[in-house]
Amino acid sequence: MAELSGVRVSRLAGVVAVSTLVAVGVAAAAPPGYEQSQQRIRVEGRAVAALVRAGESESLFGRFTPELAEAVPFAQVRRILAETRRTAPIGVRTAESALPFAPGRRGYVAVHRWGKRTITLQVLLDAKGSIAAIDLAPAKALPRDPYAGRRLRARLSLPFEGTWWVLWGGPTKRQNYHAVAPDQRHAYDLVVWRFGATHRGIGTQNADYWAWGKEVLAPTAGVVVQATDGVRDNRPRVQVENRKDPAGNHVVLDLGNGEYALLAHMQKGSVRIRVGERVRSGDVLGRTGNSGNSSEPHLHFHVQDRPGLFGRARGFPVSFVGYRADGRRVARGTPVQGQFIQREVRGGG
Repeated sequence: MAELSGVRVSRLAGVVAVSTLVAVGVAAAAPPGYEQSQQRIRVEGRAVAALVRAGESESLFGRFTPELAEAVPFAQVRRILAETRRTAPIGVRTAESALPFAPGRRGYVAVHRWGKRTITLQVLLDAKGSIAAIDLAPAKALPRDPYAGRRLRARLSLPFEGTWWVLWGGPTKRQNYHAVAPDQRHAYDLVVWRFGATHRGIGTQNADYWAWGKEVLAPTAGVVVQATDGVRDNRPRVQVENRKDPAGNHVVLDLGNGEYALLAHMQKGSVRIRVGERVRSGDVLGRTGNSGNSSEPHLHFHVQDRPGLFGRARGFPVSFVGYRADGRRVARGTPVQGQFIQREVRGGG
């Protein structure tokens, strides 16, 4: 869980880890402006991809922000593109994601054929369409999933009220960058998106973020086996590596049948339950925060096969019951990146 949300940028040779509503009964369709924001990102992202595929290093470099141009010299850009294209031509696009964090912070991820392999392009665009960060790297196959196809015994409801946006979630690394970690193979990062962004204003304070302070609910009945509080919340948009408490303020619930749910990065002082306490579906566990390895207020959720964190645990495929995804009712399903999801009924407890 080295990075759970927000944007991680390490220039051309690094990564853009792009991470980070309405009442029950109202369809949880995408908010106004969301689809238009996505379309703009696709247009601008595909234009960047065209330059990369053609090896147009000068034109690509010309679209860099001044900060990126200073950090990554033109000679390095030209060398990377030349070496990449010399290895194999960059072919057709096979998948893409458009992630509108805010008007001035927009993520584009595309997977292209690259000879017999695939290559992933990740771009962070500012409000003008300039490139604030970019990464081009061969795609690596995920290891075999030992629980592929397994269905949870627990019946989970979404662990929040209102409509939230799936920032990270899905079966591929493009949709869920956690997937490389065995325990987080099927993890979720969930935020709230309104009025064109995950936050109001420029988003320099935790209170600016729509998800900040929202109640985190027990997804089903269970017994508390871990409950941590007292970890300070980070300043948003500042990448933090908290090796001591990567999950921040968090709760682990024993759901029975060898299934354990982790709900992480809660607000300092908000976790009021104790180890050994039995909770029911819908009970309040804490409030959404920005603690641990987190750069934006959000909720991290996954289910694993043992209670210990970051050890030998393996993640289970996650499904939820009774919710709406982009306005459509789902009796039981698995949300994926980009969907707006809303708890409809309480189940499992």
